[in-house]
Amino acid sequence: MTRFGETTPTQALVDFTMETEFADLPESVVRQGKRILLDAVGCALAGHTTEKAAIVREFIEEMGDQPRAGIIGGQKTSYPLAAFANGELINALDYDSMGPITGHVTPYVTPPCLAMAERVRSPGKNLITATVMAHEVGGRILSSMAQRRVLKAEPPYYEDSPRYSFSPTVFGAVAGASKLLHLDGEAVANAFGIAGASTPVPAGQKWEQTARGGFMVKYNCWAGWIAQLATVAALLAEKGFTGDSTILDGDWGFWKIVGSPFFEPERLTGGLGRSWHLNDMTFKAYPCCTGNQSGIDAINRIMRESGIEAEAIQQVLVQGAPALLCPCRAGTDIREPIDTQFINAYVFAVAAYHGRRPSPEWQAPATVSDPRISELMTKVRVELYPGSEELTAMSIKAKQPAFRNTLVEITAGGRKFTAQVEHSKGSPQNPMTDEELKDKFRNNARCALGQDSLVEEIIDMIDNLENVPDVTQLTRLWTPNQKE
Repeated sequence: MTRFGETTPTQALVDFTMETEFADLPESVVRQGKRILLDAVGCALAGHTTEKAAIVREFIEEMGDQPRAGIIGGQKTSYPLAAFANGELINALDYDSMGPITGHVTPYVTPPCLAMAERVRSPGKNLITATVMAHEVGGRILSSMAQRRVLKAEPPYYEDSPRYSFSPTVFGAVAGASKLLHLDGEAVANAFGIAGASTPVPAGQKWEQTARGGFMVKYNCWAGWIAQLATVAALLAEKGFTGDSTILDGDWGFWKIVGSPFFEPERLTGGLGRSWHLNDMTFKAYPCCTGNQSGIDAINRIMRESGIEAEAIQQVLVQGAPALLCPCRAGTDIREPIDTQFINAYVFAVAAYHGRRPSPEWQAPATVSDPRISELMTKVRVELYPGSEELTAMSIKAKQPAFRNTLVEITAGGRKFTAQVEHSKGSPQNPMTDEELKDKFRNNARCALGQDSLVEEIIDMIDNLENVPDVTQLTRLWTPNQKE
């Protein structure tokens, strides 16, 4: 296999896309690829419970035609619109996985792989290959450019980057889609060029600094748009449409286009094809932002070990990462269901009542309007974790995910109860077992499918996906009412 780092960044990704085969994948990578798919499909099925999903379905009904690829838990539509809908559904509850390495990758890169796998009636092993490649490239490219914060010499040793965005994941999505379409090298390079020149502006920091960040264009880089873009780029390149085949290269490459203060190509291409980062992923245990997960774990521990009732709580003090103090997470005003994924007071109040039973119901209207939760929200206070500036700087310097250490102190009945969690459930350091991930899938999948037998059939087929001769055998299970 080519040493992909010995050429230009764009050509390295082309070579990686062209040359990587299922036989090259370590067993652990194959297993993780199937875990990613199972979790993504489950999150999409649960996503149908949201207001956002209803809008997406209405949009597809109005705009869609040519029923060729399945929307998870819904109808069939065109390939680009299926990718769009599945991206939005996977991320609808913010229940989807994080990483590899950093950031949201899965809802951006998985839908184009699913759509193109249906188009070519791909064997299951090819879908696994495309999925893991897409995640590897998506995570690597996010880590090679500026994300939320960049280092500085003096305290607080970092500053917010105005160029934060998940949109570079489009290169991973294109790699996966191109692999499934068996594009030649010229077409793959063109697909990268089409997609790279068409990504949205990097507006993630604007989202973080906006009070009530719970609008439906999440992170100011919505998953459906990127997934659709990658699908269109690959399909157009297949037909001969051309783009900048050096999009990542040189002093005027993609990094400069999107305004990143640096580009570290070694982070993108070093060890590509030999060193895999898929184990650096977090599978969320709770339907809310990653930044809140360790705080929920700490609240769960206190509630379980102390035996106190949520009604007895007088105060919840949470000391966590700087991200928890962003304006998009402050306040108590919930106007849209998506607010529930980010507003600290709501997330931690719900954790006190329902933390041991994670469910899409956390974002349901009945939960949002529960007066007990509204009352407890007024008693939640969030502060910086001690030494958070230095810890944040260390994680940036090491190019590791943001630190998630969280210390929780609950006051109830005049007594104080504390718990500290460094690694939340589902993180690489505290991973979900296969059975725990399957239980999460079951809980999510029943929201749209209902039938336990059908849910178990999907689990079994993804477990054995490398032996499935045609992935439409799988995809028809989550579009059970659609004709072939």
